[in-house]
Amino acid sequence: MHSTCTDRLTKAAKRYVSPGTRPLTNAEAESRALAQLIKDPACDADLVAAAAREMARLIDGEYCNLIPVPDHTGSTEANARLACAIAYCAPHAEVFDVLTRPIETESACERHRKRLPPIRPEDHYIRRRADGPLVPLRKTYFVDNVLTSGNTVAACRLAFMGMGAGLVYADAHHDARN
Repeated sequence: MHSTCTDRLTKAAKRYVSPGTRPLTNAEAESRALAQLIKDPACDADLVAAAAREMARLIDGEYCNLIPVPDHTGSTEANARLACAIAYCAPHAEVFDVLTRPIETESACERHRKRLPPIRPEDHYIRRRADGPLVPLRKTYFVDNVLTSGNTVAACRLAFMGMGAGLVYADAHHDARN
């Protein structure tokens, strides 16, 4: 399947290619495994902390917002946990759990397994929570476990009127050799 990811703003701690394109190296397989584990809210705290330390290194020391990305069910629990762990490692970062997804969507992993195209950003139904706090106007990162098509981060940007960049543990889209 041909992917059309145009995201060039997202920062990723690790990269790997789709396992369907070639066998993964040991390091890529480990990155992929951790990326999958940290999306579970019950993931071991030490594994979340390990991913968070690597992600925190990508923040350039400036004060910034960390916005947890809702999963396909609308829950931000796992990504909020990850964002809080990043903020612990980067004290200049502040977490704002302000996004929601009121309509459940099919997971990107499941769509990929079925060889379906990615969901368009506007069809992710990611919105700002009406009861959410005000978010300071400064560098903003949308925290997620993995980047595949880039459309989830694009949907978050739509909710923030085009502002913000992704901060993910693993980039599973871009060629891992780059």
